[in-house]
Order: sequence, then structure tokens, then C-alpha cells
Amino acid sequence: MSDTPYLDRFTTNLSQLVREHPDRYGAYGRDIELGRLIRILNQHKKNSAAILGEAGVGKTALVEELVKRINDSDDLLHNTLLDREVVSLELSALMEATDGGTFASNLHHVIDEVKANPHLLLFIDEMHELIGTGASGQSGMDAANILKPAIGRGEIQVIGATTNTEFRQYIESDNAMERRFDKVLLDEFTPVQTKATLRHVADGLTGLSHVAVPDAALDAVIHFADRYITTHFFPEKAITLLDNAMVEAKMNGKSELSKDEVAAIIHERYHVPMSVLTEKDDDRLFQLFDRMKRQVIGQDRALSKIVDSIRVRSAGLGDMSKPLSFLLAGTPGVGKTETAKALATNYFGDDRQLIRFDMSEFKFAKQSMARFAERVAEAVKFHPYSVLLLDEIEKADPMVLDLLLQILDDGRLTNERGQTINFKDLIVIMTTNIGHQLIIERAAKSEAYRTEPNNLVTFEKNFENALLGADLRQEFISRIGAIIIYEPLEIPDVKRIIQLKLNHLDQQAARQGYHLIYQPEQVGKLIPGFTTGEEKVNDRLVKSSPLVDFLVDKGYRKSQGVRPLDDSIMEFVEARLADAILAERRSGKKNGDSFIFRAWGNPPDATHPRGDWNAVVSQAFLERTEAV
Repeated sequence: MSDTPYLDRFTTNLSQLVREHPDRYGAYGRDIELGRLIRILNQHKKNSAAILGEAGVGKTALVEELVKRINDSDDLLHNTLLDREVVSLELSALMEATDGGTFASNLHHVIDEVKANPHLLLFIDEMHELIGTGASGQSGMDAANILKPAIGRGEIQVIGATTNTEFRQYIESDNAMERRFDKVLLDEFTPVQTKATLRHVADGLTGLSHVAVPDAALDAVIHFADRYITTHFFPEKAITLLDNAMVEAKMNGKSELSKDEVAAIIHERYHVPMSVLTEKDDDRLFQLFDRMKRQVIGQDRALSKIVDSIRVRSAGLGDMSKPLSFLLAGTPGVGKTETAKALATNYFGDDRQLIRFDMSEFKFAKQSMARFAERVAEAVKFHPYSVLLLDEIEKADPMVLDLLLQILDDGRLTNERGQTINFKDLIVIMTTNIGHQLIIERAAKSEAYRTEPNNLVTFEKNFENALLGADLRQEFISRIGAIIIYEPLEIPDVKRIIQLKLNHLDQQAARQGYHLIYQPEQVGKLIPGFTTGEEKVNDRLVKSSPLVDFLVDKGYRKSQGVRPLDDSIMEFVEARLADAILAERRSGKKNGDSFIFRAWGNPPDATHPRGDWNAVVSQAFLERTEAV
């Protein structure tokens, strides 16, 4: 029977693990920190150590390096550490009430066995869990209180590891516990320090995977890890990325790791577009304006300002530490939200690269700020290269705006788990309807009046006063990269938007074997009299007009933009198509494969502003070439 049954059950012999596989364990480039740890363990007083550092900086690896030096009888150790064994304690394992034992009794037995073996060093990872673990009832005897006497009397030596934040939050709350540990601080490796570690790791992994890792691939790993994995730390994040990329290369039958495999992992895990990762963005940037204006109609001036800012940023100019940000102002339905969608699709390469928040959901003080902070941090954490759309920004609580101010100013946000989330690669689009009446009144003026410098200054001042009057603070307004006015749409632009919507509807109908005919030149070929503006209906002449003109009248108001258009298209086009298609399915008889739309009656004029007309549709069998 073993002399140490509780140590056998509740600890892992780290020294034995390292002896068996020395190449798998250890730290590189940590000689200064290792020397500090050894000095603490050699002290006569306060000779237990707390290793502090962010997750992934190598706290456990430093203990492994100590074990390797002990196993190798390194001269650095001095006599007091020679022949020591390091055992790692899992606090969660002590919670097992085996053989009638409790957490407290299990821990007491472990401590007794360590006391009886002076050559043992006890390693406790996540040492902050000592506080509170195992306490029950009113005794308050948690793991920390059980350990303190033995550490204080020098009966056992402990090496603990935790993050700086958790040490402050938990260990420092127990002064007696905090005084028993001398600290070893581990800063995150720099990229240069990481490369030396990574080269050693890569050589070991090459022996296992038979994938060679040239220096250029190591540089790509470090660059991508530094740039895109912002919630983890060097060297761990680089080691993990290297390991994943080497597996990717091996699965693809490659004998040498390249930048492409590293980029593929970042693309998959962090949704960064491949065009960004491979830097093949010249075409994307130079075609961005033309592609966006095909999607956002009638706002060329606004789009030009946005694209210019993006191109300046892509050239490496300006402040790279914070996100690009724009406040898009104008009446509803003029293309503000569509701009955000167009950027996600045409700049970031995928419409899924859009993170959208309706800011009216966050209009209640503290609970809104906490909820918004949590949701936005989680969304951006996994989509750092995206458009962040904040609709109707003025409806958010001022505390939420203060949080946004920090994001716009610092380019980062710390989540509730203490992780720093990178916001600097986002494009932040905020929309507002504030000042829409000012914009409408200005749009009614001539181009010469609007561009006259004094009038322009007056408008900008009045518009800023409108923002301030809606409780947007000056500090917040000043942090916004650019405020861009979206003008009310002109009738030709509205017609283009309607045509886009009807073309999309035609594509949907075509998948079911039907076609939508509405263009005047197409209708004129099929309906006698349409080109002259009159059709013969039941032996009388009726005024006939293009469908698009009718939909403009029914679905567009300057104060509402094009949003009501969808309702009008639904009522006068989609519903009628649906009725006919469903009736044919029910009867089994097809009445035609084409639907010819126009409007009958009197359009609005100066005397009759409402007009007296309605949309009509005819159904016929047509060869597709007849309608084109």
C-alpha cells in the first residue's frame, strides 16, 4: 500500500510527466522570471510563490521549466531545490466525497502527506479558487484557511498560478493569504520573443507531422496571431495557431507550411475575409464605389466620402488604433442601412459581416449599458472585421453612448471576463433621423444655394444644434469620424430602386416558371395602344401608364423615403402574382406564363393631386424572347 494515498489520488506528479516527455514541456525566454521563482523558493521566509500573468503567457510552462531544471540538477537551483518533486493539485478533485471523506478532510490529508515529504513542492494552478472553495455552513473553512497555517509555518511550499485580475479580486481580499506568497510577474511575450519560442515548438511539431515550417510561415503565424487573435496572449495564441495550421497543411497533403494555411485558420475561426488576409485588396478597393452605388441608389456623394475614408485607412494613413466611424443622417428610407449592408458585402466580402443593433433596445440606464456591452463585445470578438451598424443611435441611453465613446476613442472594450476585444478593424455605421426636417428644407433649395459657403456653415451649425438638442453630447459628436448627410431621393432615383425591386421579384417568379413584364418598351410590344398612352378596354379608351410611375405615386414620400415602397409593391404586384399562381395550382390549369403590369386611369396632376388610377395585370403565354 502506498505511503501517500491522498497525493496519489488528488495530485499529478508533474516531475514524472516531464521526465517521461521532456520535449513536451518547458518555457523559453523566461530566464529572468525563472531566476526570480528560484530565489523565492530558496528564501527562508515567505518562500511560496504566486506566478501572475494573463492566460496564455506561460505560467504553467514556467513551472514545467523549473521541473526540467530540477530533473537535470541545474547549477542555477542551489542545493535546497535539488531532488525536489513537484506535484500538481486539482482542487476540484478534492470535492469528491470518496470513502466518506469531505473536501476539508481530503485537503488536510494531502497537506499532511506533503508535510511528511519535505522534498515535495505543491503546485496549484488557478490558485484564486482557493478562496471560497470547500467552505460550508458557518465554518468559513475554505481551502485557503486550511492551507494558510501550513504555509505560514514553513511546513509546506506552494507555487500558485493565476491572472493578475483574479489575484487582486480573490487572493488580495484575504490579506493573510496574500502575505504568504511572493509574486513572480509574467508579462506577455513580444512578437520577437515569441518567434524564438515558436521556432523551438515548430521543430518539435515537424518531427510529429512531417510538415516543415520556414521562417516566412513563422512570421505569418506571429503576424496573424498578433493582428486578429486579440482575446488571447503570446506565446500561447501563436503556438495554438501554428499547431492548427500545421494540421491544416498535413490534411491538405503539404510538406511545408505556408501563409495560406495560417490564413485559412484565421478565416475559419475569426471570420476575417480571405481578401483581407491575403492582401489581395486592390481590385476590391478600387471597385468599391462602383459596386456600392449599384446597391445604394441616389447617394453618390455620401458613398464617395465613405469610400475615400476607407481607401485612406487601407493605405495605412490616419489613426489605425480606432475604428472608422460614420454618422449617417437623413430621412427614413434613403439608403443609410443599405449602405451598411453594401459595405459588408462589397468591402468585407460577405453580407454576414454585418453586426446590427437597434439602439432603441438600449434606452434604459445601467441595465442597457451592461447588456449592450456584453452583446457587442461577444459579437465583435468573433467578427473583428465587420460593419457594426447602430440604428437610430439617438434612442440609446446616454450611458450606452458613453460606452460607445470609449470604443470610438480607444478601439477596444474589455468584456465581463476581462478579455480585451479589438474594435479597431470595424467600420462603425450609426444612423439617425435627427434633423431630417432641416435636410428636407435644404434639399428643396437650389444646388447653388446649398453649396454657397455661408449657407453651408449655417446648415452645419443648425444640424449640430439639432444633434445636441437630441441629447448627443459634444464629446460624443467630436469622436465620430464623419457626419454624412443623406439627401432625400429624387424621382429618377426612386424609379431605379423600384426597378431593382421588381427585377428581383421577376427572378423569384422565374424560378417557378413565370415572368414579370413591366418595362414600358416591353409592355408596348404586347399591349396595343400602350405606347400612345391609351388602351381600348370594353370599347372605350382608358389612359394607360407605366407601373413604375404608379408605384412612385403610391409608395414614395420624401419624409418617409422608399420604405413604403415595399408595401405598395406587395399590395399591387406581389399579392396579385400570388393569387394567380395559387389559383393555377389549385385548378391545375395554367392561364399563362407571363404577367403584364401597367396602370389604368388618370395619374395625379396639378388639379387632381391624388389621381384616379390603379394597377392592372394581364396574363398570357409568351415566348420569353417576345417580352425582351
